[in-house]
Amino acid sequence: MAETPAPESPSPVPAAGDAAPESLVVNAVLDLAGRATLPYQEGRAERNFGTAFWYNDLVDTTMPGREVIRQYLVTAEPLTRHALGQWTLRSGLSEPEQTAGVLMMPDFAQKWIRLPDLGIAVMPTVDLHRHAEAKRWSWTTEEITEGLAARDADIAAIGTDPLPAYLLGHGVGPAAPEDPAEDEDDAGEAGEAGEAKKSRDVRPQAVVPGTVVRDADGSIRWHGPLPAGYAGAPVFAGLPLGDEQFNLVCAGLVLPGEAPYTVATFDRIRPAVRALAPTNDLRRRHWWQRSRKS
Repeated sequence: MAETPAPESPSPVPAAGDAAPESLVVNAVLDLAGRATLPYQEGRAERNFGTAFWYNDLVDTTMPGREVIRQYLVTAEPLTRHALGQWTLRSGLSEPEQTAGVLMMPDFAQKWIRLPDLGIAVMPTVDLHRHAEAKRWSWTTEEITEGLAARDADIAAIGTDPLPAYLLGHGVGPAAPEDPAEDEDDAGEAGEAGEAKKSRDVRPQAVVPGTVVRDADGSIRWHGPLPAGYAGAPVFAGLPLGDEQFNLVCAGLVLPGEAPYTVATFDRIRPAVRALAPTNDLRRRHWWQRSRKS
């Protein structure tokens, strides 16, 4: 099993007053999750732009000195239904740094596991890791971990009063160059295409401020702009802890639709994702499973 340092829960961050200052929360989001997002769109088409994020599902902590996780990309389901997908490989996500700025993924729709009750889809990251290994590079992403993903009590703390919140996503910049020289791998794995500098900055990352509010039906809504390309983006909030501190959590992800936009929250995402793979035989490594040393 691959061994890397175990994920840690973020420590409380100093704040002033009842609400965390925007600059502190934004800085904490970028520090902990700046490399957790990945922009995508329908391949060879200027449509269906979205943002996905890497999520580590903590499966097992019973083995001495080890934590077993399953890793997925998570996004809004309506943007995953096309045959060819295009990931933008932005700076800082690979080691060594790659010259290609785009990964083309055939059979894109078939690679997602759909959770229609939540409006989300998740993709096991195996193809992306295998592709990187075959090309002799590795992903250097950050992930939404067990410590950062909101727990039931965190979601319950969101009430009818607006709570400052932030999207971390990728807008839609100038159109990408036409007819890039694609290299689509056999076996349906991700293939590299495009030129580095021309494609690299097409989907810049930015933080969009807004608020989250509990609706009358109990659902959590995003009140704020949802720019093109931000559907599926993770939603962060700084929950006040008192003593001038706040706890940064990823509440979930924002879904496309009509404003105020629905937030698929981690109190429902976590158990739904946990149920996707068997929990027996955890000592043997499977394609969906990685191990982290504690």
